[in-house]
Amino acid sequence: MTTRVEIGSCTLYRADCRDLLGSVAADVIITDPPYGEATHRGARTLKDLADRPICFDSITPEEFMACTRRFVSVARRWVVMTCAWQHAARLEASDLPLVRLGVWVKPNGAPQFTGDRPGTGWEAVAILHREGRKRWNGGGHHAVWQCNIEQGEHPTQKPLRLISDWVKQFSDPGETVLDPFAGSGTTGVACIRLGRRFIGIERDPRWFDLMCRRIEEARNRPDLFAPKPEPRPVQITLF
Repeated sequence: MTTRVEIGSCTLYRADCRDLLGSVAADVIITDPPYGEATHRGARTLKDLADRPICFDSITPEEFMACTRRFVSVARRWVVMTCAWQHAARLEASDLPLVRLGVWVKPNGAPQFTGDRPGTGWEAVAILHREGRKRWNGGGHHAVWQCNIEQGEHPTQKPLRLISDWVKQFSDPGETVLDPFAGSGTTGVACIRLGRRFIGIERDPRWFDLMCRRIEEARNRPDLFAPKPEPRPVQITLF
């Protein structure tokens, strides 16, 4: 059963995005789909590596590709999403309109704790656009974004600074931004601050309730969510 909540210029749905995408329209999609099973099994947050595994379902490569096709058909302009590098490789080899593969560089990302190989320190960013003229607000900016990981109530909550950059660069004021895997609602918070309309879809009632609370707080207290200056990265010593 779908739950719909309206908060200012934001429309929030508790639903599975696969059931709802045919009935919503957006100018831009900015989202963070689940990763694959192996990544979910091994992933931990920086703060509690042992106690906070990713606690939501992974997505198969076939599901990822099917969702991406739907996203391209729904968005009038850009589709921007973080994704596992394995999924990015499938996009590169597909017939989908991939414009660029970018990266989010994480200066404070976890090192390789085994010490027997380099750590990762980045995530892939897939940037797609349906056929037609392309325009963005980033000028000559490379598809490389450097931003520290931030701890939040959601185990994979993306930094507001990062998502705000994408909202500014890939959408215009007054446009509608859709996040089909909305989680804690960071994309919605960025849209409120930057004058965009927002549609968020999240099926897990825990994260849906968190999204509603954060969106309401951002609407009533926009200063509460102003991005803070980034601390200097701290080198983690293994030995």
